[in-house]
Amino acid sequence: MYVHAMHLSPSGTMNKSKANISVGRMKRHWLRDSITLLIEALIWAICLQAAASSADCGYRDWLLRIGIGLVLLIIAVRFIPNVTFSRTARRDEVVAQAMKTALAVGILSAAIPREHYFLLPAWILFCVALTIERLILNRWFIHYSIRHSEHGVILCDEETAWQQQALQKNTYGLKLARLEEQTAQQLEAYLLEHPSTESVYCAPSVLSAKEYEDVAHTCRKQGIVLHILPQPVMAMNQAMESELRGNTNVLSAAKPPLQSFFNRTIKRLMDIVLSLIVLLTVFPVFALIAYISIKRQSRGPVFTARHMCGMNGKTFLCLTFRTRHYEAAPSFLEGINDPGYFPFGKFLTHTGLELLPQFLCVLWGSMTIVGSQMMRPEQYPEYRREMRQLFVSDNHIKAGITNYHLPSQTQGSTKADAWYYGNWGFWLDVRIMLQRLGTLLSKSRAKTIDYI
Repeated sequence: MYVHAMHLSPSGTMNKSKANISVGRMKRHWLRDSITLLIEALIWAICLQAAASSADCGYRDWLLRIGIGLVLLIIAVRFIPNVTFSRTARRDEVVAQAMKTALAVGILSAAIPREHYFLLPAWILFCVALTIERLILNRWFIHYSIRHSEHGVILCDEETAWQQQALQKNTYGLKLARLEEQTAQQLEAYLLEHPSTESVYCAPSVLSAKEYEDVAHTCRKQGIVLHILPQPVMAMNQAMESELRGNTNVLSAAKPPLQSFFNRTIKRLMDIVLSLIVLLTVFPVFALIAYISIKRQSRGPVFTARHMCGMNGKTFLCLTFRTRHYEAAPSFLEGINDPGYFPFGKFLTHTGLELLPQFLCVLWGSMTIVGSQMMRPEQYPEYRREMRQLFVSDNHIKAGITNYHLPSQTQGSTKADAWYYGNWGFWLDVRIMLQRLGTLLSKSRAKTIDYI
């Protein structure tokens, strides 16, 4: 939620310069978005031409598909947010939005009642090319944002000072200065001394109603965006719905998405499709390699089975490849430095491939690909108590092969599970899976932004 207005004072030269800066920035954004759209339109035309030439498509049909695709691309870009040029964008989020845009263009273009036997390869090429293009542009924009920092000021006290660090941590190139005195006069004096300031962040708890009105009026006079920071409460782990009752804006916790039977069906179908793909392609070959390697390096079974449970509290048998010697005693050393690991077991643990058998549990229905943390049954009562403190009572989330986690905490964070429970979405699952896949394939990790 923010307040933004452009009021020019007849006697203030600073207001005119501020307005000129804002107008210039808006023109640059419009020019950048227009050039990006032209590049993506050219990518669609090239991909369609490559697919049409291999399919011996008619010239007329090719031109028609280009025209339809360009219109649909403009519509998709208009309604599907492009986070490429966002100061908070992550690489997995950029990939997910590019896939969503390409999917919308492909499905809508294929729905036109004409011959479209060459559209599938064209859509695949477009999806890959669009993803690469947006990743390149996002990388450029991140470097640009860091070089050209956004300067702002925050009004907060000692209790809410953590929000300053959180904002700077989660935004590329954001530089926030904190005022010693949270008054409109102090803010106006600061803005006069620092004309490059672009935004003001304010925690309403540090100001009275009259002081907040003066701050908002000062921002309107200077043509600066005013961001209101919500009061941090435990229930904000869940998605909140805003409702205007008279002149009062009320926030209330939204209904958890997975309480809907339709959403649970979508998530289950995605689990079945992806687990079948893994089990029919990667798993048979790797299981044979793992069987030979484990048997040669350590006596004992190839798989380990343990009774575990997830957020829903249901106990199940979890399968993984064995990574330690069968007779090895527990070690106090951490990770792969444990001498109980045999060489191939270290490789499995380091790459995460020890979890491949869990796709059998996903297909059976006792697990999900993206879900809650996994724990032993005796740990569940304490976990349940912590979830109740986070305003989470009933749920439909199983233990996951991977899960959402806070960068500053362990992967099995109870708070992260509560946030995921209240904010589940199909594309959130896609982003998490893409991020985990990128982490496995690359040693350089993308910047992880804490949305909680």
